[in-house]
Amino acid sequence: MAKDYFQDITPPSSDQPRPLKVNPSPSPAPPEVLPDPPQSSSEGSERSIRNIPIRARRGGERTIEVRESGAPPSGPKVRVWLWGGAALALLVLAAIALVALRPTTVTVIPRSHTVLFDETASFTAYPATKATAGQLSFSIESSSFEDSQVVPANGVERVEERASGNVTVYNEYSSAPVRLLKNTRFATPEGLIFRAPAEVLVPGRRGTTAGQITVTIFADAVGEKYNVGPISRFTLPGLKGSNMYAKVYARSTTAMSGGFSGERPAAEAGALEAAKAEIRGRLEEKAREAVSAASTEAFAFYELARLTFESLPPVSEGEKGVRIGERLTMELPVFPADAFAHLVAESVSAGAESGGILLKPLEGFSAHAATTSTLSTDSPLIFSLIGQAQLVWKVDTVELAAALAGRDESAFQTIVEGFAGIGEAHARIEPFWKSSFPENPTDIKIKVKEPDLPR
Repeated sequence: MAKDYFQDITPPSSDQPRPLKVNPSPSPAPPEVLPDPPQSSSEGSERSIRNIPIRARRGGERTIEVRESGAPPSGPKVRVWLWGGAALALLVLAAIALVALRPTTVTVIPRSHTVLFDETASFTAYPATKATAGQLSFSIESSSFEDSQVVPANGVERVEERASGNVTVYNEYSSAPVRLLKNTRFATPEGLIFRAPAEVLVPGRRGTTAGQITVTIFADAVGEKYNVGPISRFTLPGLKGSNMYAKVYARSTTAMSGGFSGERPAAEAGALEAAKAEIRGRLEEKAREAVSAASTEAFAFYELARLTFESLPPVSEGEKGVRIGERLTMELPVFPADAFAHLVAESVSAGAESGGILLKPLEGFSAHAATTSTLSTDSPLIFSLIGQAQLVWKVDTVELAAALAGRDESAFQTIVEGFAGIGEAHARIEPFWKSSFPENPTDIKIKVKEPDLPR
């Protein structure tokens, strides 16, 4: 019977699972090796359809990747999580460092006391050249302000005026005052003569410091040639030939002005007076602002100042106008701030002996001269106060930091109570896990908070 060569060729059943190739690792599969071609018939093998090799198709082959248990996932999402975790860790570390490196801080509110003055109490200050220890002293500061405006011109006028200005007279001759008579002459290096309109008493020197006084002198004649600039040394011709000549002299820091002889533009009397009033009002405001802006190391009151107005020569302004000018000279008594605050504190028995005190003016705080005597560096100044002021004690922050350095937080209250100028204090020790202040005082930051104002 003929042999059926097809009976052993059975196509794979669809019900049988297809063989799966399992790779234990993601390493690439080795190249497929085909079986050697069948040997020739000379070796005795029979070549038939049964032993023809059939190559498996690549498309039908699936690969399953098996990963060991616990191995981390890989890919873009993994990297995002890693970077996010690192950033969070850095933020946590930065926050811890910020807390750990914050300085230890002590906040202090100084002791304060509000005073109400009603003019019933009077105070006395003495010229700085005569004040003794424990007395309130004052010095006189001179300043000038100028302003002008244009008014309609009304013809011309003939004017003859003398120049004038302030000079400071010095006495290096003796410790006793030197008396200068009325009309005493003051000569410039060029020989121009000015005169004192009244008697002058120059204070005596104190040690090596010359006695001094500021006075106004007037030119001996009319004319613009006397409008000279600041003069470093006026001599007194009346003392020539005596030992006083080289030791008693005068000096000016501002120019002499007002000297004129001739015709100049005129203005109607009504317009001129109205313009002067407006200009002087503005000058007074300038002077008041200057007193308010005075140094914190000094105390001054506009109400105690001596004001002197001077009309400047009119000047043509265009064809139909004339510029009217005014000068204000202010002589202002100035008190040392610490001494003035101490005097006020003593007057209200506020424990001024406990330490340095600041005086802060409040609503309506001003001064009024108790006498009508002329302001002078040769006589005391008596005045009264009115309005409200606040006394604020000073706190020595360097001393406080030194007292707290290295001490336990339980000693804070006791240490603070030893400073009379402290009304209230709070401390924050850093880092928070420590219970004592830093050993180095410079590592303790002292903040001084302004006390509340009275309501």
